[in-house]
Amino acid sequence: MSKNVALVLSSGSSRGLAHIGGIEALEERGYTISSIAGCSMGAIVAGMFAAGKLPELKAWFLDMTRRHMFELMDFTLTKNYLVKGEKLMGAIGDMIPDYQMENLNIPLSLVATDMKKGEEVVFRSGNLNHAIRASFALPVLLQPVQDGDRLLMDGGMSNPLPLNRVQRTEGDILACVNVSGAFITKPEEEKEPSWLETMIEKYAGKKLKPTEKQMSTLSILDRCSDVMIQQHTELMKQYCPPDICVDIAMNQFGSFEYDNAEEIIRFGYDRMMAQIDEYEKKQG
Repeated sequence: MSKNVALVLSSGSSRGLAHIGGIEALEERGYTISSIAGCSMGAIVAGMFAAGKLPELKAWFLDMTRRHMFELMDFTLTKNYLVKGEKLMGAIGDMIPDYQMENLNIPLSLVATDMKKGEEVVFRSGNLNHAIRASFALPVLLQPVQDGDRLLMDGGMSNPLPLNRVQRTEGDILACVNVSGAFITKPEEEKEPSWLETMIEKYAGKKLKPTEKQMSTLSILDRCSDVMIQQHTELMKQYCPPDICVDIAMNQFGSFEYDNAEEIIRFGYDRMMAQIDEYEKKQG
């Protein structure tokens, strides 16, 4: 049985911390990640893994507090986005030497979206920091990245689970961690406000009422985005069926639970272990 894995990591904000646990589980079970692809938060984890810096990234997030996270949000009054992203990218960039993607130990593919043409952009070479920054430039929240004539933003808009972009080798296993899975039912009192609502409550001084949280325009827009991402992801899994697939519900954790890194990483680890068990049973 082959132990080489072509690994794909989805978009998903802080839920993407589960990618770290997924990688740890694969390696603990003796699998070798021979190539990797990702977008948005998946691009950060994939890029850091390919650069040999995943332990540093994990330690950084394990030390994260909610206050520290918001300190990294360099808010601006521009009408086009809420956060410049320079502080956050600077903090991550401090962990990454000035690497060129084509010189990394394993093939790396990172996905962004050209907002001018409405097209997917795949980085396989060039500056690693630049590609990561472009891939996780969340619409409305983070400043887009200018790349020549292209205006680049979050890869999750064009290919949230880029199973068709990871480099394959003969006999390898296609595996993925998808943190944009179907919603699970939670008791009403456990529902969390969207990240947009959280931003409004914290920085606009407007406390949303429970009925507003359930019926607000922001909630509807947020949910529309979720549905589109989920549908796109399911279609991609049909187009490129993975051998090992970890699906984590989009509402399993909030979008900004970076201060809950330990639990999310462990959740990804446990889910990957379970899926490896299922895969190996099928292999006999």
